[in-house]
Amino acid sequence: MDNVRVSSVDAVLYRDAAQGWRQALPQQILSVLPLTLFFPVGVMYFGVLLFYAGLLVSGGFVRKIQRLRQSPMLLPIFALSLVSVVIAASQGMPDDNAREFWPGFWHYQTYLFLLPFITVAPGIWQRRAMYVFFAGAVVAASLFVANAFHLLPANTLFRSYVVYEGNKSILLGILMAVAAAWMLHELRTHRDHLLWRVLAIVYVAAALILLAKTRTASLLFVLLCVILILRQMGWSWRTFALPLVLLAALFGGWKYALSLPPPPTCEIRLVQAGPWEIFKLRSICTIQQLRDFSQGRKVNEDGMRLEIYRITADIIADDPVAGHGIASWMPLYQEKAKGLSSATMTTPHNDYLLYLTELGVFGLLALLGIWAAQLWTARRMSQHEHPRVAELAMPLLMLTVAMMLGGMFNAILRDGVFGMAFMILLAIPLAGLRSE
Repeated sequence: MDNVRVSSVDAVLYRDAAQGWRQALPQQILSVLPLTLFFPVGVMYFGVLLFYAGLLVSGGFVRKIQRLRQSPMLLPIFALSLVSVVIAASQGMPDDNAREFWPGFWHYQTYLFLLPFITVAPGIWQRRAMYVFFAGAVVAASLFVANAFHLLPANTLFRSYVVYEGNKSILLGILMAVAAAWMLHELRTHRDHLLWRVLAIVYVAAALILLAKTRTASLLFVLLCVILILRQMGWSWRTFALPLVLLAALFGGWKYALSLPPPPTCEIRLVQAGPWEIFKLRSICTIQQLRDFSQGRKVNEDGMRLEIYRITADIIADDPVAGHGIASWMPLYQEKAKGLSSATMTTPHNDYLLYLTELGVFGLLALLGIWAAQLWTARRMSQHEHPRVAELAMPLLMLTVAMMLGGMFNAILRDGVFGMAFMILLAIPLAGLRSE
């Protein structure tokens, strides 16, 4: 009889352990996903598929649905999807570009991929996910350094570190900028291993600015550092003095760059120079291209985005309220840009202009509504009585700023490379969060 009783107890304990392991599986997978962002996009999507499988295995769907219903992001996300559906139904599918319609439509549903992530219960996994993200940034910095010494093979796994691959290379820089800023924020509350933390920040930031080959990420890192400084100073006269000092420094740098003679070339891939020289060259070229464009002069490949923005603005002016319909930007732009070097572009490299072109004012307002919800949620989190929730407010604010700034110069939500990466990172502060 005693043996039977012991066996029954063992069976119950085994069953409870197995059930606990299944319930924790989504959190365990989600805590590792930030590392996949620093490698080819296929690795990231494989990790996402594993998460979906773990979500199905874990069960507890009533609790998951309840968390989703209580999320402050649910209504803003549904609002954007609803606007895209209404525009698609009213505008119809373009006859001359039907093949691009469905990919274009699904790009507007990127935020829907966030919903399964935020059904996961909050917990210690969130801090583990942040440290995995920091480790990924250090790995990325090391790979950039290895490439600088010509030690990295140009195979599929490391190609984005060896060769500039557009959006993926830009994403790597943005991820490193966000990770370095998050690590800086961590110093406020976590002083253990201080020397190693500071060295990691300097290491990642240096690799970002000197080796990552993306101006957007460098600008983002500076902006996030300014936000952290303002947050640390609080509201005082210094809060307003710091931006004025930075603006004065930027103006001085602008005037200095304009006074320099034009560089022989602005095509970075043709330049053989050290990291600092390349960074300085890109900065000078950007400023001089802005001047040339404003004065009606011809711009080269480095200033192509200015040309794209001008022509896209003309397209928007034709129907700014309702937009031209999903997947309409590319054919309309190619028609207006015939003979120009930018005629082969597939996006305007600006989410605000893309949403205005295809979804009109309502689409842009829906997008801004999501980002406003993220900012408002971050503010409410900062006032939360639980330290774990309050500590995640600043990472959410930084992610939102990264998306808003990145959307000015890149297709942050139009491209799945950017979109899914940001959904994974947003899951860290937003998982299991209730609107009240």
